[in-house]
Amino acid sequence: MRLAPTPRWTDAVTSLFLLTPDRVSDAYLGWLADPEVNRYLEVRFSPQGRAEAEAFVAAMLDSERDLLFGIHSIALGRHVGNIKLGPIDRNHGLGEIGIMVGDRSAWGQGIAPSAIRRVTAIAKSELGLRRLSAGCYASNVGSRKAFEKAGFAVEAMRPQHYLLDGKAEDALLLGKIIQESEAA
Repeated sequence: MRLAPTPRWTDAVTSLFLLTPDRVSDAYLGWLADPEVNRYLEVRFSPQGRAEAEAFVAAMLDSERDLLFGIHSIALGRHVGNIKLGPIDRNHGLGEIGIMVGDRSAWGQGIAPSAIRRVTAIAKSELGLRRLSAGCYASNVGSRKAFEKAGFAVEAMRPQHYLLDGKAEDALLLGKIIQESEAA
């Protein structure tokens, strides 16, 4: 799915851009291979070389149900991570968000909440979605805080949903209504 950038894609902290295969840099591949970055990412279960990463980005670009954005840090002046909106369910006005701030020097600078707010604005104004959701490992405090700072609330917990380091880990489900439905 392709959209044209609008002012909603940028704020004082981040600017989003549609990720294309040519933007899969050595730094990006390094994020995917970094155990501290990918600790809570499902991508950690399969090696991600350039061909795999470029194929994934190309598939997202061609998808009718997904948007994959690169996150550009205004302060650092570079691509520091990615945020995905999808799958998108237009029948119900729903979307899911997944995020990775891969550049560790960008952690703790408000980049994730900013990017989540940007994607929320795109979902509401450009796609007409009404509700967004996200999930994270219960021990991924950074992800949970980022979503909460962007106005999401923990709606549910799935006990022992994931395995992390061979131990059961709860999943947190977060959500946000971004526009009221007419039936509400």
